[in-house]
Amino acid sequence: MQYGRAGPRAALPYAGRMPKETARKTVDSQPREIELKLAVSAHELPALRRRLARFGSGEEVEVDNVYFDTADGLLRGSRMALRVRRIGRRWVQTLKTEAKASALSSRGEWEVPAPRGRLDLGRFPVTPLTALLQAHPGARLQPAFRTRFRRTIWNTDDGAIEIALDEGEIVAGKQQAPILELELELKSGTAEALYRLALALADKGGAALALRPAVDSKAVRGYRLAAGESPKPLKANASAVAVSLRRGTVLGAALRGVVERGTTLLLANAAGSLAVADSEFVHQARVATRRMRSAVRLLGKPAGWPAALDSELRWIARRLGAVRDWDVLQAQTLPALTAALPAAAQPLAQQVARVRRRDDEALHVALAGARYARLALRLLQWANTATQDGPTLASAARKRLARLHRRLFDSASFFVVLPVEQQHRVRIRAKRLRYALDLFAAALPTGPTARYVEKLAHLQDELGALNDAVVASELTPRLARAAAVDAAPAHDWLEQQRQQRALRAEAALAELARMRLPWDRGAIT
Repeated sequence: MQYGRAGPRAALPYAGRMPKETARKTVDSQPREIELKLAVSAHELPALRRRLARFGSGEEVEVDNVYFDTADGLLRGSRMALRVRRIGRRWVQTLKTEAKASALSSRGEWEVPAPRGRLDLGRFPVTPLTALLQAHPGARLQPAFRTRFRRTIWNTDDGAIEIALDEGEIVAGKQQAPILELELELKSGTAEALYRLALALADKGGAALALRPAVDSKAVRGYRLAAGESPKPLKANASAVAVSLRRGTVLGAALRGVVERGTTLLLANAAGSLAVADSEFVHQARVATRRMRSAVRLLGKPAGWPAALDSELRWIARRLGAVRDWDVLQAQTLPALTAALPAAAQPLAQQVARVRRRDDEALHVALAGARYARLALRLLQWANTATQDGPTLASAARKRLARLHRRLFDSASFFVVLPVEQQHRVRIRAKRLRYALDLFAAALPTGPTARYVEKLAHLQDELGALNDAVVASELTPRLARAAAVDAAPAHDWLEQQRQQRALRAEAALAELARMRLPWDRGAIT
């Protein structure tokens, strides 16, 4: 494949057979690239350039890359990116590896010359790609997609951070996608300095810019474009948020880990919701936010959590929650109501769709705005601060879980006859216990914990369905007035649903109360 004078001139497929001399080399210590990538809005680009001028005029270079993979995406599936790059008059070939998607990328990076713009894997030292290709001897590398952009480069006064503003496009066949992003690469010091610089460039108040941390690299976007894929929602479940936690993890480190992963999931799903009409993005972004808030409530004090962030997390949670409530009403409650009372449900459905669009537009404005971008940067900045010694998950689990369990059942007595507000409190306390169990799971016995979580999840499902019925019942009169219909039939039907759900939730509470507590004395060693 030939790209002409602007790009790699003869980027030939590679058969995957490593040269003998390369195969005999020992593995070098892995070089790392630590980088914060920020999405830039086109209308804010002039203001950003004015702020970057404090570092000088900058050096402009034209960059042209061709990325390589096998026809079946072997490198993509192994979270690797291999490219040949022309930057100015220089040719290089680079391999990057990444263990997980993150707003702050810490990647393996190997870069060697690429004479005449040709891919030549024999010039690399032994890398993870070496073993991958040796395990797939028939693999053939071929061009997958291309990126072209103008890069303007600055350096901070102390040389600790390289700043690169990229403006261009990703090209895959006839498909194109724009590139407009700011990369802050750490040359020396700690990652926290990247966030200080990003926040300084973004500023705050009326002059603030929406410099949003970006989870997807150019390579990830290019692979997706070449495959004709759209972004997919990322689950904000326990395994995704608490993946790095161990029983000996200090509470401060545990909370920082949850905040870092939770913010990454929030950013990825929020970006997806701006690009694709799929309600699951909002749902997973909301779950990520809830998990962070629950962990902060549980561990914030010993971890040194800055209370100033509480109101901002609550703000974005409410924005996400407003849209999610309409999604649940549309997808779950209205179909059942339509089957029972079609005449009453039809005008209500139309009104729900209208109000949902209004709240969805407000959420999009928030997610594209400077307040949300600054919140994400501040969360990630705090997550990358140093952790002090202190209690561990294992030493703190019993006391904290026992207290949450006691509060749940103290508030749940005679559940069916409780006022709606108190039933809602039971739901919130069940959710807090579930999230706490996910957080402390590494310090608990696996079997008893899994069985207890299964029963608790069932209770949450019943309480969630009850809450959906309550929300629908509260919203129906307002929607009915706007739609000029009688709300009574729908309201009566929803009240019956609420009572049935309350009975089922009480039965689930009784089942949970009979379960052995996995944090009981003797269970944690």
